[in-house]
Amino acid sequence: MPQERSAITGRPPRRVPRVTAGEILSFAIRRSGLAFVVRNTAGRRKVPILVYHNPEPGVFAEHLAYLAARYRFLRLSELVAALHSRDWRCVPPRSLVVTFDDGHRGNVRLLPLFERYGLVPTLYLCTQIVGTGRRFWFLEVTDPEPFKRLADGELRAALERDVGFSPLRAYDCDRQQALQDDDVRLLRGHVEFGSHTRFHPILPRCSDEDSEAEIDGSKSEVEELVGLRCDHFSFPNGDYGERELALVKKAGYLSARTTEIGWNGVERDPFRLKVMSMPDDASVNRLAAEVSGVKSTVLAVRRAMRGKPRKF
Repeated sequence: MPQERSAITGRPPRRVPRVTAGEILSFAIRRSGLAFVVRNTAGRRKVPILVYHNPEPGVFAEHLAYLAARYRFLRLSELVAALHSRDWRCVPPRSLVVTFDDGHRGNVRLLPLFERYGLVPTLYLCTQIVGTGRRFWFLEVTDPEPFKRLADGELRAALERDVGFSPLRAYDCDRQQALQDDDVRLLRGHVEFGSHTRFHPILPRCSDEDSEAEIDGSKSEVEELVGLRCDHFSFPNGDYGERELALVKKAGYLSARTTEIGWNGVERDPFRLKVMSMPDDASVNRLAAEVSGVKSTVLAVRRAMRGKPRKF
């Protein structure tokens, strides 16, 4: 069904956020000016990284309109180069990086918005799902959290037993979840491509051999798929340990992105990049509250009150 549009502006009607405690708090943070104050004090000369998965174009358009008026979009490769050189002179004030995890097919619908706002995001691809009819395992279950606690072999067995899911099963073309080869070719030149492993396992739950295959193998597969060097890695579900960090460096990546909350300043380890995370369907109020770093500041205060060192 076609989306309704205003007879005056020709644009889709603005979303009205659900009234929840979180939405009220986000609205208060945005309207009070606290988001501006925190971003320009604790977060000054630091770069937030936003994490998306599969946002609807209408929602993402609202987000970009807000962000473009307040931030300068920076490529991930530019941020990582500054971190390796420890030279912050090429990082403009109020810079922001946008990333997408997994390689959902809906991402290609955002290309006109990338072009309109001059945004070059990083898309982290699951290389044995992108370009195929295979599906993301975590979308096949109602609640993926209990499955994430299983060893990788147990996870696959549970998915087969409970929902009949196999990571190698190909589905009909009208049920494809991931970007296809034509989509990748269309996006090439408009985005940076990174790796998000091959099948999106929880890496610390994998054997040494499987973890290395997922990290190292996905790098070469991204490069074969897009015809460009793959320098950036994102840990599935944000889970990693010292083994995974060592394997990422051994494979030749230049950075790794976590899901830990915080900014990225000149002293940030490029293999432990932090993020500002929120749901794909977040309201602009929540976007404003999250990207400003208010949440990371609150977390830091809590750590300080508990006697833990402050980290950003």
